[in-house]
Amino acid sequence: MRGVAVVSLLNWKKSLQNFKKLFVVDSSTQGKTFSLSSSRQPYQRKVTLTRKYNPKNKEKRDIPVATKDIQKAIASLFHANKNPDFVNRVLKTSYGQISIFYYQSMIDAQQVQDAVIEPLVSLNAEQEQLSWENLKDLLTYSHVTKEVTTLEDSAVQISAGRVFVHVEGFAIALAVKAGTRESRAVESPKTETVIRGANDSFVEEIRTNLYLLRMRLSIPEFIAEPIEQPHRSQERLYMLYIEGVTSPKLVKEMRRRLQAINVDALHSIGNLEHYVQGRPLSVFSQGITTERPDRTISHLLEGSVAVMMKGSPNALLMPVTLWSQLHSPEDYYFRWPIGTFARVIRLIALIVAIFLPSLYIAVVNFHPEMIRTELMLSIASARERVPFPTFLEILFLELAFEFIRESALRIPNMIGPTIGIVGAIIIGQAVVEAGIVSPIVIVILAITVLAGFSIPYYTLTYSVRILRLIFVFFASTFGFFGIVVGLLLLAHHLVSLKSLGVPFLSPVSPLRPGNQDVIIRPLPYLQELRPTFMGVLNKQKEALLQRPWDVNTPSEIHLLKSYTRSKKPALRKKKKQ
Repeated sequence: MRGVAVVSLLNWKKSLQNFKKLFVVDSSTQGKTFSLSSSRQPYQRKVTLTRKYNPKNKEKRDIPVATKDIQKAIASLFHANKNPDFVNRVLKTSYGQISIFYYQSMIDAQQVQDAVIEPLVSLNAEQEQLSWENLKDLLTYSHVTKEVTTLEDSAVQISAGRVFVHVEGFAIALAVKAGTRESRAVESPKTETVIRGANDSFVEEIRTNLYLLRMRLSIPEFIAEPIEQPHRSQERLYMLYIEGVTSPKLVKEMRRRLQAINVDALHSIGNLEHYVQGRPLSVFSQGITTERPDRTISHLLEGSVAVMMKGSPNALLMPVTLWSQLHSPEDYYFRWPIGTFARVIRLIALIVAIFLPSLYIAVVNFHPEMIRTELMLSIASARERVPFPTFLEILFLELAFEFIRESALRIPNMIGPTIGIVGAIIIGQAVVEAGIVSPIVIVILAITVLAGFSIPYYTLTYSVRILRLIFVFFASTFGFFGIVVGLLLLAHHLVSLKSLGVPFLSPVSPLRPGNQDVIIRPLPYLQELRPTFMGVLNKQKEALLQRPWDVNTPSEIHLLKSYTRSKKPALRKKKKQ
């Protein structure tokens, strides 16, 4: 009996310990969440990456001195007999043999001849024995040279599009930049229509994209930090921010998320977005993918961080808010009334695109007493020949519109708009004549689809389409009560959503009264401060007095500005003392 009591006591203690663990934060999870709150404690421990892509080759091999050995090692490493575009060339000179390796598809052959081969071959044989310093001085025509000491580093450099040069007798080699800049020309944006503004967009060449950005923002504080990735294809990621404006917390967190990615390959910025978002299962995207340089610069000046990838014609902007996804660059290019009116129209269109079909179902099926008798009789007479409930009418037309939309995207561009227009007209007229749906449902769905097209951010339209179907299901089940329940769930999700630590509904929730650029677009010369919820270091966006010549500018502001100017030298002297 005593043994049974001891066992039961031990089991009771173990159960109590397991119960206590439910209310204790595990130390291993510290540092995995991020917030811009100043009261948040710093990371308790550093999260280190333990996974390596190829754990079998942890030790790096030194570069062989002999030409035969390095030829054999590089040919085996790159499968030279299976890669026809891999060039393995040996040059015989008076001071030894020179081995050159590169991918022909990634290198400009004329640049290799002028910057690498010709200086090495033209070296006078009567000179002193070739040293490593002399070898580096010979390749002065190439702007980028990097010393390589291991075979694994040589594989990284050759895969990145560099020429690998090795001279017999040296246990060190050079990686020379001689890449080609063949890429498509800068064109107009394809997914973001330009009405008034710059007509250039990003391309697949990262240097061209950086040029488009630096052309607009020519300041030394504009940082394009390369992020090395440990995956097989060796894409180069660039993290863009403005030193002295962007919060260091945001920069550190984005760098941490990018360096934590350890996959075989990243195909595009859209693929990268899944790895850096805080809530990847959400219907809403917590970043903005854009192909417009002007939009990228405007977000950088407000304190956001941008990520660009070699081979992808888009930039990922984080953090962002729901309101910034409803904004368009044209809002700032037009005058204040036009920009504000366009934003109000987009907000109304967002509400209509989500709730109009569900409201129609709730009114017709559950609450017909809320509409006028004449309108109710008109709806009843229109649905007299329809054998299906309203929910199936809406669902049938939703699926039909989705089929037309997807088919218009997949077929050739020349006949895409024709298929969309003709398909919608034919299907709409045929289903009404066949008595499958009522004419008023056609009107409801047409207004809903047009309202969805008015949303400027293309990814947000997909979120709206999914939400519309969810609210249709709630309305067909519980009527207005179902819509209210769905609205509460949506509000709860949006309030809890964060984009790189910034609340997704900022500055509305939590309320930040100092940020005016939400729906009503403020006048440019009155928008003096950057968004405070971004945690920016420099909050002042422009000077206080932008229109001193305006007769409506109060004279007190002139006096205040002249007073502050006169007091600045005295304040500086006090600070020095």
